[in-house]
Amino acid sequence: PLDDFFFSPDYRFLIGAARASDQGVVVNLSEGIEVVNLTLAGMPHLGSGISWMRGDDRVLATPHLREGMISVIDMNTWTLVKTIKTDGPGFFMRSHENSPYVWADVFFGPNKDKLHVIDKQTLEIVKTLDPEPGKTVAHVEFTKDGKYALVSIWEDDGAVIIYDAATLQEVKRLPM
Repeated sequence: PLDDFFFSPDYRFLIGAARASDQGVVVNLSEGIEVVNLTLAGMPHLGSGISWMRGDDRVLATPHLREGMISVIDMNTWTLVKTIKTDGPGFFMRSHENSPYVWADVFFGPNKDKLHVIDKQTLEIVKTLDPEPGKTVAHVEFTKDGKYALVSIWEDDGAVIIYDAATLQEVKRLPM
């Protein structure tokens, strides 16, 4: 049984994964047929996956809950483009159409205070942020125009940290 899903933007395809498997399956929902199986070890968190245009191709990226990696999949050919090694398993990924970057947390493990910023075209980590050493950093959201990224510190004495999404510099910190 599949228990985590990602839908293509047109809802024509579904990619799903199961907790007890290292396989993902792509299903053509219009035709009701399985298109391909992908090897996706480390339990991909497809529900937190995102997609964007990389050159002329739409790609999907998903963090993994059990391994420090992000899988990037070409949505035209349903093949793995790249596995990006991270400082630990992640939970959330976010981007904005006006941003050249993907923001991915390292939610689990000893590096839970890290946040990777990845170039959408090169698929390389351009910066690793450490906004509050020792505290869990997660769940980036963007302002409507994409100018600012809002980062959560998930602690009792947490904060919302506002970053300039272009320069990756902290602008303001709101205690929460």
